[in-house]
Amino acid sequence: MIEARGVRVEMRDGAGLATDVFRPDTVDPVAVLVSRTPYGRATASPPPATERLVDAGFAVVVQDCRGRFDSEGDWTYVRAEVDDGYDTVEWAARQPWSTGRVGMFGASYMANAQWMAAISRPPHLSAIAPECCPADYWSASFEAGGAFRLALRFSWAASMVASTAARSGFEDPGLEPLARANEAMYDAIARNDREAVAAAGASARAVLHELYRRRPLRTAGAWFGSARWLGEIFEHEDPDDAYWRRIAPSSHYDVLDLPAVHVAGWYDIHLRGTLANFAGMRRQAPTRRARAAQHLVVGPWGHWAPQERVVGEVDFGPRAVLDTVQLRIDWFGRWLQDRPAPHLPPVRIFVMGDDEWRDEEDWPPARARVESWFLRVGGTLGRDAPVGDEAADEFVYDPRTPVPTVGGRLLAMGELAGPRDQRGVSGRADVIVYASRPFAGEIEITGPVVAELWAATDAPDTDFTAVLVDVHPDGAAMNLCEGSVRARHAGLPVPLRPGAAYRYTLDLGATSAVLGAGHRLALHVSSSSYPEWEPNPNTGRPLGVDREEDLRPARQRILHDALHPSRVVLFVAPR
Repeated sequence: MIEARGVRVEMRDGAGLATDVFRPDTVDPVAVLVSRTPYGRATASPPPATERLVDAGFAVVVQDCRGRFDSEGDWTYVRAEVDDGYDTVEWAARQPWSTGRVGMFGASYMANAQWMAAISRPPHLSAIAPECCPADYWSASFEAGGAFRLALRFSWAASMVASTAARSGFEDPGLEPLARANEAMYDAIARNDREAVAAAGASARAVLHELYRRRPLRTAGAWFGSARWLGEIFEHEDPDDAYWRRIAPSSHYDVLDLPAVHVAGWYDIHLRGTLANFAGMRRQAPTRRARAAQHLVVGPWGHWAPQERVVGEVDFGPRAVLDTVQLRIDWFGRWLQDRPAPHLPPVRIFVMGDDEWRDEEDWPPARARVESWFLRVGGTLGRDAPVGDEAADEFVYDPRTPVPTVGGRLLAMGELAGPRDQRGVSGRADVIVYASRPFAGEIEITGPVVAELWAATDAPDTDFTAVLVDVHPDGAAMNLCEGSVRARHAGLPVPLRPGAAYRYTLDLGATSAVLGAGHRLALHVSSSSYPEWEPNPNTGRPLGVDREEDLRPARQRILHDALHPSRVVLFVAPR
C-alpha cells in the first residue's frame, strides 16, 4: 500500500484541506473512494478498514473538512461541504493514479458530506454510500414534530468547539474536560474500541448535563460565539425556511443521477432521514437507472453502530452485525470497478424478535396492513374504537422536572440509546400508560408508526410525547420507537385556547418487531423526554429565550371518546 499523509488539496478559494491518500501499489489507475470528516482523518476510515478497501483495489482519500484539525479555512456547519465536496471529488478524478471514477462513503456527518457534494453534481461522482444521516438539516436539530433536539445539538456543538479549541485559540475551562473526552473518543473510534468510546462519553456526561439545564438556552454556553451556526439554528425554527431548503438533500432528489445504498438503524436518531432519502431517490431520481439503483439496509442498531449485536439492553445475536466495509467493497466494486456483486434487494431489514434479516421489495412492505389501536378508558389499548363518552386522563407536566429519556433514538456523548426497560419512568404521575391485552399469538409491526392524540392544555404552547412499547410477559417494557409534537409546529392556533381539544399527530419513526405470545403492546403518553428534547417551557415564546423563572407547569388532558378517538396507527405484517 502506498501512503501519502497530510497532502494539501487546494479548494477554489485557495484554502488547503489536509488529506491522506492510500492506494494500491500498482502502476495501473484505480477507482477512488472519498470520505470527508470534521472528526479527524483517522476516524473516517480506521487503518484495518482502509487496508481492506485498498486490498480490494481502491484508492482511499480521507480529508479533514475545512477549518477542522489540520485543514485551513473557517468551518461552517454543512454548507462549506457543497463546494469543497465538489472540488475534492474532481481533484481525486484528476490524479494520475485515478481512473476518474469516484465514490464517497462514510456515516453521520461523513454521510452529510456525501449529499452536499452530490447536490453540487461533480461530473466524476459515480456512486455514494450514506449511512445514518438526515434528509434535511432542520431535522438534524429538531424532532419531526418541532421539539428542539437538546442533547444532540448541544452535545455535538460543545464537542466540536472543544475538539479544536486549542487550534482556534479559544479558552473555556468548562470545556476542558469535554476536550479531553473528545480526544479519547476520537482515538477510540480510530481503534474501533467501543468500550473506550463509551468510557469517554461517560466522562463528558456530567459536563453536558449541567449545560443542558442552563437558561436561556440561546446563551447557555460562553463558547456559543465559536459555534455561530448554533445561533443560526435558533433563528431558523421553521422547517420551511429557505435557510434549510437550499442544502436539504430532499430538495435535490430530482437532479441526482446517483446509485446509493442507504444504511440506518431502528434506534438511530436519523432513521427517518435515511428512510426518506431512500424513498425520495427511488421515486424522484431523474433516470430509471438511478431510481432502480437505490437500496436500503436497516438493522437494530443505534447511531453509527452496525458492528454491535448488543443494542441497549437487548442482544440481537451475531446476525445483527453488519460488515459495512464489505458492503462498501461490494457496492463500489459494482459501480466503480464493474465487478459482479452479491445480490442486494431493494430493501433489507432486520426483524427484531425474529432476530433475522429479511429482504423486501418495498418500504413499508406492500403486504402489511394499516391498523388503528385506540386509547381507551382504564389505560387500555385495542382495535375497538370508542363509541360513546369516556373520561379523559389528566396529568401535570412541569418543565422543571421532565420525564427522563430512557433509551430510544437519543444521541449524545454519555447517553445510552436503544431498547431499554421503561418501567423506571412508566410509574411517574406525568406518564399515562395504555396497554393491550396479552397476545394469544405473534404480531409483527413493520413500518412507520404514527400516534394521533386528542389533547387539551391550559398552556399557550406545549408538547406531547409518545413511546411505543413491547411489554414482555415478565413485565419488562422495551421501547420500540418514539416521537413528540410541539403545538406551534402542528399547525395549531398558538396561543392555544385553554382547555380546548386539538388533534396532535406524532411521527414515531418506524420499526420492525415481532411481539410474541404473552406480550402486550403499550403506548406511553407524556409531554417530555429529557435530555432527548428541550422541555417545552409552556410559554409560547421563541425557542431558547425563556429563563428558569419563566418555566411554567401545564395541566394536560388526553381525550379518547367517540368524538376524540386518540389512536396509534401501525403497519401490521402477516405472519
